Amino acid sequence: MTAPETDHGGTGPCGSGPCAGDDLPVHPFLALRVAFGMLLCEDDFRVLMGNARGKLMLHQAWQHGPGVVWGLPVRRDGDELRVGPGLAVDGLGRELHLESSRRLSLRKWVKAWIEKHPEAVGKAEVRPEAGKRETDKTEGTGAGKRTPVKVWILAEFASRLDSPVPALADPCDVTRRHDDFSRVVEGARITVTAIPPPPWRPYHRVRVLLGLEEPGKDDSAGREARRVADEVAAVPAGERARALLAALRRLAAEDVTGLAPEKDEGEVCPSWAPVTEDHAGVVLAALTVEVTEDEGCVEVGKVTVDPWVRSAVLPTTTVQELTCALAPGLIGAAREDDAGGPRLVRPSLRWCRENRLLEFRVTKPLAPGSAEVESVEITSLDSGGRGWATDEVSRIRITDDGLCVLVDLDQRPAYETVRVRIRGTGPKPLYGRDPHVPFAGVDGGPPAGPDEGHDAVLTEHLPLAPATGRTEA
Repeated sequence: MTAPETDHGGTGPCGSGPCAGDDLPVHPFLALRVAFGMLLCEDDFRVLMGNARGKLMLHQAWQHGPGVVWGLPVRRDGDELRVGPGLAVDGLGRELHLESSRRLSLRKWVKAWIEKHPEAVGKAEVRPEAGKRETDKTEGTGAGKRTPVKVWILAEFASRLDSPVPALADPCDVTRRHDDFSRVVEGARITVTAIPPPPWRPYHRVRVLLGLEEPGKDDSAGREARRVADEVAAVPAGERARALLAALRRLAAEDVTGLAPEKDEGEVCPSWAPVTEDHAGVVLAALTVEVTEDEGCVEVGKVTVDPWVRSAVLPTTTVQELTCALAPGLIGAAREDDAGGPRLVRPSLRWCRENRLLEFRVTKPLAPGSAEVESVEITSLDSGGRGWATDEVSRIRITDDGLCVLVDLDQRPAYETVRVRIRGTGPKPLYGRDPHVPFAGVDGGPPAGPDEGHDAVLTEHLPLAPATGRTEA
């Protein structure tokens, strides 16, 4: 991350890192031990202060992560950008409190930005407004070329000294000061940067498992998580919650083993924080400004503020309730017992004899005599708009082992898009041999009962053969 290009609202920070500035000590793993008669000095009190502060920062940084807690709205107000009061937690676990609004002059900021990036201005042409000719954009106005500039608004930690009180002069202090500051006021400063801090998104395997991320190139961990997700999806619905929990625990254990504090080259601060100071800022908004510069005259055009790029820190009570969002469906599926009916093996559909014979396999043997022409329905849809055709089934046969079904058609399907419906419902469904219950649908589908099963519906795309294909529904 580059250094902030604009620092607005700072009030004399005296320490912005977890170990920078002696006024805010941080000692998460060092505690004060006192005994009667000890002579304590300033350093001992600093250890006393730094332990509690360090413990809190350590917990917030690793257990909650950075984000906005409340407020900190960003909006344009005339020629200024205004950031309202609010609270955030940065990547080092420090609270960023903005007690009052901060204002940033867009014109002054744009002028400073142009001075730092003169080569970037003037490369983008001004687009003419609707209904105007291309030459109208500069005709008679002398306007320059407009450049869209995208930056990020950050909240970063800042502090200042306050409340001076009388103090004994330090013999080694040549200034012989007789007072010193007794308070450190913690707050936030608003900065603008061209490169935002990278988002802190640990637990990559878990995020892939839950569909929140995609495996990247040369991403063995992501591919492993995707394979585990596919295995969980293939588990029957009644057992899927337990399978997902087992997968979550396994992948989370692998993820947490690989976690480590981020380090910069030459890092001197304690290596306990998940990110470095350069990556600790909290993104509040993305800002796109159309900048026009013509012979030293700077103009600010359209300004777009996108606050949805920020991360929010949700309270625990909200997280608890969100975990119940899909629980009713999972609980119901887990409690519903599957009767154990045969299911369609997917993929097992195979067309033979110029598409006049359909063959498919099931997971358990079918009962003899349970397959009638009504047990399988085949229809096809014309891509030219002539509608659906019902493709008549002449007979259905079950092999001796009961695991394969052969469906004979009078003719091949009429059109290219073919729908196959294997019935586990209705008056004449396929039935299992042992247990003697209805067909339960596709393998891996929801539980089916002993009285009513599930249909399996699949779509096939079969090319037409002009010599044998029918032309009308």
